[in-house]
Amino acid sequence: MLTRDQLTDDQWRTVRNTPHHIAIAVSAVGGSIFDEMLERSAAMSGIADALNSRHPLVQGIGASADIMAAQDQLRTWYHGLEDSERHATNLQAKALAMFKDAVGTLQERGQHDDVRHYCDFVIALATRVARTAREGDMLGMGGELVSSGERTFIALLEAATTTNGR
Repeated sequence: MLTRDQLTDDQWRTVRNTPHHIAIAVSAVGGSIFDEMLERSAAMSGIADALNSRHPLVQGIGASADIMAAQDQLRTWYHGLEDSERHATNLQAKALAMFKDAVGTLQERGQHDDVRHYCDFVIALATRVARTAREGDMLGMGGELVSSGERTFIALLEAATTTNGR
């Protein structure tokens, strides 16, 4: 099984930071400020749950020092964007590109199981974030559990995994 020590610092940074970008990309699709808060909380819980993974690379993503480093780098990147660039489409494009890079790295350096565990973790995280808050509801009534924008983005992630050997 592939471990963090078998990756360069840049490769590890991409693998480690990608789940954070994915969570922000899903959360940015829509909903209220309260919805975003719930979704980001679910994202952090999901990333911390990586410690429970059977795969050492995924476990490394959940280490507190790595979570803090990824959050700092994400915050720096996000605040470096112009306001006009802080929209769901741009955030999703960045997250999808990072995901493809991470999967490519794992394919190059690891085995099929390494890719599968990582992809399963990232897609489960995206789904967890998407299912946290109903979109378009009024005082908890109506709305949909996963919005069409969230479904579309998760489908893009799944498509990227199938074209990259998951």
